[in-house]
Amino acid sequence: MITGSKYKICYYHDMKKLFLIFLCFFPFSALQADQEKNDFSLIISGGISLGAYEAGYNWALLKYMGYLKHSAKHNDIAMKSIAGASAGAINTLMSAMAWCRSKEAFDINNTIEQNLFHDMWTDVDFEDLFINKDATLDPANQTSLFSRKKIQSLADTIMTELHRPLYDKECSVPFGFAVTRVNPKEVTIKNIKIANKLFHIPFYFKAKEDGSGSVIDNMDSYIQRDNTIHLAQDGKPSDAAIKKAMFASSAFPIAFEQVALDYVYKGEKEHALFLDGGVFDNIPLDLGIRLANHQSSDFIFMDPKNMRRTFKHTAKDDEKEFRQSPINSAIGLLTQIFAASESSVLYNTLSEHFLKSDKQIHLSSRYFPITGKFLEHFGAFLDKGFREYDYYVGVYDAIINSAKYACKYGKSIEQDDAICQQRARKYIYTILTKSSPKSKHFLNLLSKEEFGRGFDRKKHPANQDLVEIYEAIKDTTSMDMEDYHHFIENLQKNGYQAHNAYLIHTLQYPDNWYRKPLTDIIQRIVMLENENSTNLTPAIASVAAYTAGSFYRTKSGLTYNPVSAPLDRDKLGVKALPYELALTKNMFTLGYEYYYYFEHDKFYLPRAIEAKPSFGFEFTNREDQVNFARLDLNLNYDVKKDFIMIGAGGSLYKDFRSELDGSVGVGLNAYLDLLNIFRITYTKRMDYAGRQNNIYFGINDIPSFIYWVFGK
Repeated sequence: MITGSKYKICYYHDMKKLFLIFLCFFPFSALQADQEKNDFSLIISGGISLGAYEAGYNWALLKYMGYLKHSAKHNDIAMKSIAGASAGAINTLMSAMAWCRSKEAFDINNTIEQNLFHDMWTDVDFEDLFINKDATLDPANQTSLFSRKKIQSLADTIMTELHRPLYDKECSVPFGFAVTRVNPKEVTIKNIKIANKLFHIPFYFKAKEDGSGSVIDNMDSYIQRDNTIHLAQDGKPSDAAIKKAMFASSAFPIAFEQVALDYVYKGEKEHALFLDGGVFDNIPLDLGIRLANHQSSDFIFMDPKNMRRTFKHTAKDDEKEFRQSPINSAIGLLTQIFAASESSVLYNTLSEHFLKSDKQIHLSSRYFPITGKFLEHFGAFLDKGFREYDYYVGVYDAIINSAKYACKYGKSIEQDDAICQQRARKYIYTILTKSSPKSKHFLNLLSKEEFGRGFDRKKHPANQDLVEIYEAIKDTTSMDMEDYHHFIENLQKNGYQAHNAYLIHTLQYPDNWYRKPLTDIIQRIVMLENENSTNLTPAIASVAAYTAGSFYRTKSGLTYNPVSAPLDRDKLGVKALPYELALTKNMFTLGYEYYYYFEHDKFYLPRAIEAKPSFGFEFTNREDQVNFARLDLNLNYDVKKDFIMIGAGGSLYKDFRSELDGSVGVGLNAYLDLLNIFRITYTKRMDYAGRQNNIYFGINDIPSFIYWVFGK
């Protein structure tokens, strides 16, 4: 305890708790207290592009705690373990390295805008990941939508940093990944055979005598279970093996390739394919407990889903949740089944280790929406600005949560909780934003929104990208497709300059934002099925691609035969084929289509003007058989976007047997179009006695059908 006009009197309670590490929060004061030991573990979940948010949170938390470890000598802060799954596995290795930074190297490549966490997540773009149908990005990849080429190069940077002399020679921290075995391993326990898919890979990060880092297999007996595997018999896995283990844990199904690992299981060498550890153990708390040998009393869990802000629930939201289509209900049920299998592991761990113990879990909390929550956690990959925004929101939340726990477990008797947290936030903010005007402006903006005041009162230069994204997203609540569309419209209004081709397309066509990515994804899936399958799946994939064409067909400007298939130059010839084949009694027609699409989304206005030349041929050989050429001029209405279109207009006819005759007939036509595939057309010809009225049943987009089924 210190007294004096310059200091506050501080009492500390329950010093075993996390963040009992400093208080008074005066940058010019040095708090003196008896040395206390604080043991904690870090648990990092997955979430694909949510990794950008977690990276900001991770960096800020460890930078601040490292500062305290090196600066506040009265505290003995001990990191007992780090466990991660999926995207969290990549952050896990970087967290171990960040924790072991020496005091001398603490600020080398370790500022808010220049650190491994930031570079790993902000530099990976959707265009760096997605493999086009020609696979020019990653020719050897024949099994997934995304490539790891860019991620591999960034992982090489991590390994280079690992071997630099940046670490405290006395630092050692156990860490590990959760992985899922593609084909389950059958084990026998008490005569009961169990097919297990969930495995853990344990390591130690240790500094060598020269201060460089190393990763070794963790062979400690207390963590050995039937789901533990090791990467090397000699305990020294190679850099390549470590990277493959990271990639295996983060191999999100379909998106990334499964990873083949050579490993040791119960002393025997084995080889198997692995994928995303988050499938069954997205919150590897059990692994974190075992790695710590049950010595941690506090567990920090980064959960991007946990909100400290309550949004007002409206009647519209209730109706949206209650009224679901059969397909959405089925998808929701499947999602719940997968979530239940994942959370059962967590439930068992919590029941076993936390119900009757004084162990504490400290959840992160989030106040602002993040772009990574859009598009099922892939949203932040759409633009570098999105990932930068999510990263800084993660930094901000780490400041708020760190201040909250510091005050909760070590309050000064002269400060109420609000004043304590306000001072703590400013103190941590000052540490993290040193020499970073870009971050200062944005973090102050967030603080003003949540607390009504910034961290400081100085003026800092603004980063326009971050401000525009913040203004566009700040009012979103449920983060569903409706919110995403609203977010895109706001970006467009704010004049946001996209960095990514997919987002450029989205901002140009906000109502049809999904068309470009969906086209590329479907094309890639069909190509993979054709390359890798010999059964019916290629045909099924091709028919599905054709059927889904209405959802990724571009509707803009003047278009001839608006095929849905993504035609390359060598495939443009299929556009010469008729667009529609239609049948009626004793007759069929072959038609071509010309559209001029208007740029609006109002259902009560025509979506397009349609010109449709067609040729009709009778099946019979009667003497009065008359074939004809017909030109329809129609207005087209998009009644239910991409599902139901209707059209109506006038028609001109010219009859021919061996050649066109000289007379021109007139008529009317109307049609109903379903998914731009099935069309029912009614025609009335005024000058054709006895057969004025006809109903045709047609199939549209014949060129795309030929492309998908025969011409890929």
